[in-house]
Amino acid sequence: MAEEVRPRRQYRSSARARQREATRAAIVDAATTSFIENGYATTIAQIAARADVSPETVYAVFGTKRDVLRAVVELASAGAPGTDAWQTGAWLARVQTEPNQRRRLELIMDATRDVLRRVAPIDEIVRSVAASDPEIAELQDELERRRRSDLRGLVELLAEAGQLRVSIDDAVDLWWAIAHSTGPYRSLTVDRRWSDRRARAALTDVVARALLYDA
Repeated sequence: MAEEVRPRRQYRSSARARQREATRAAIVDAATTSFIENGYATTIAQIAARADVSPETVYAVFGTKRDVLRAVVELASAGAPGTDAWQTGAWLARVQTEPNQRRRLELIMDATRDVLRRVAPIDEIVRSVAASDPEIAELQDELERRRRSDLRGLVELLAEAGQLRVSIDDAVDLWWAIAHSTGPYRSLTVDRRWSDRRARAALTDVVARALLYDA
């Protein structure tokens, strides 16, 4: 008796899953560009047109424009503290084996620079909308709680290499205010037109002076 041929259902299912992921990625990419260009006034129709899909597809994949914005923020934050990419990054091993406290800070600032650069324009949109939209305000609070929790882990990495000038809690607050929040970086690079390199060097130096004895 001939062997029964199994249906190719699994293959079709995998192909559909890949297509869904590709569609989702296209929508997020289109939304990122649209939000940066037009702010939160961007419409689902505009996002759909840029992604070359129908507005109905955007709604089917995400549900609401707020959910699209959330996806944009999460993609921009990829590789930041709190994500799998951060936890397995080679830079983390370099930080943990670096005995010099100032050098540890520089390695951390370098590793998070690209994330800050990606997040800054999106973060500005979230902040501007949060003032009038309670759900976006909740998203902003969630993001800031996550970032501050992550920042505490970075401060503790510094404390492992030597005593800090202030308590862990105060170090988190100071680092957040000076450099981990996107506001100061955005002010220097956009408002004052500093280069990314100059802004990051200045912020690193200010954080070092605030937190480290041997700055």
